[in-house]
Amino acid sequence: MTFFRLFFLLVGPICAAVAYRTVVRSLRLGRAWCHAFVIVLLLCSLKFTWFTLLGGHIFLPELPVGVIYTLSVCYDFVLFLTVLGVVWAAVRFVISRFRAASADAPDPARRRMVAGALACVAAGAGAKAVHNGFRLPDIVEVTLEFPDLPSAFDGYRVAHLSDLHVSAAARADRTAGVVRLVNAQSPDLIAITGDLVDGTASRRLDDVAPLGKLRAADGVVGCTGNHEYFSGWEAWRVIFRSLGIRMLENERVVVRRGEESLAIIGINDPVSHDSDIRIASDMVPDGAFRILLAHRPTHLAEHAECGVRLQLSGHTHGGAVIGLDRLVARANEGHVRGLYNEQGVSLYVNSGTGQWAGFPTRLGVSPEITIITLRRTRRELSEKTTTGGTQQ
Repeated sequence: MTFFRLFFLLVGPICAAVAYRTVVRSLRLGRAWCHAFVIVLLLCSLKFTWFTLLGGHIFLPELPVGVIYTLSVCYDFVLFLTVLGVVWAAVRFVISRFRAASADAPDPARRRMVAGALACVAAGAGAKAVHNGFRLPDIVEVTLEFPDLPSAFDGYRVAHLSDLHVSAAARADRTAGVVRLVNAQSPDLIAITGDLVDGTASRRLDDVAPLGKLRAADGVVGCTGNHEYFSGWEAWRVIFRSLGIRMLENERVVVRRGEESLAIIGINDPVSHDSDIRIASDMVPDGAFRILLAHRPTHLAEHAECGVRLQLSGHTHGGAVIGLDRLVARANEGHVRGLYNEQGVSLYVNSGTGQWAGFPTRLGVSPEITIITLRRTRRELSEKTTTGGTQQ
């Protein structure tokens, strides 16, 4: 955690320095104006310092929603201005290589106009990104076909939520909004793949309470994410149980329809140092179709050995920002959002139903509630679909 604290404390000021060098300094303004810009950029870049000083914790600030929103917009303004400034500097460099030596110097007025436009775009992108991070999620409908799905479960609907991150920035009203959206879909089962909450039980209990109104014919199940262990898992385990959410800690629950069955397996997040799919897998009845809830979209080969046919995961937040998603994918075995078919397993990665208050930024990647409909592969397709599922 010390490394992550240092990283988040330093990345903002570093970006502010780059933004100053690529945008502000190129304007060749007077000393007073330069000093003013330095102060503004620095203040905007110190979000995590403000979280620590004003909110008590660098990653779990206890501040009014409006304060977190404002600090996040200012911080994102610096990040986006840095990216735009680097691109602008690269373009200027390329142009200068092709400009004749005798050409006139660039027009200062034009430079100021471009810099002003970059600042406006960065501010607009920052506000939009934070708004997307806090808004209610979209409903994403996915149909997956499997040749070995028991016929009794043809048409079975699973509502998949992940990374709700109920926090000081995502209070009870947002949680209640998510619950209304899920219940309106009338799912057979609700599956939550970790990171439900940020903050201790004493602070977040009222904000989590609406989850107790989730309704599905076969109940609500979930698995832990890394943030559960940062927020006092022992207390939250009891609370989730009281809310009707069965958290599967290397466990399984079996849903039966006559002689046929569906096994839902849940494993602990690796940060617990107690994640073992084989414990739960060994308890699954023979012939049951196996669905795994795992917070991180990884280890498909190992899970395939345990007979898993469908894995539901989150953790990546879909990459949060277009472009950044490629980096996030590299850290998660190439998986970032949507459907993957590998190792005989269909993996669906939810883009996140909420967003961590420390970085509530989404641009080009929407929050989602996934409604997954399971279908038994039609006979004429059975020979073509022998591994994994197909998305319609």
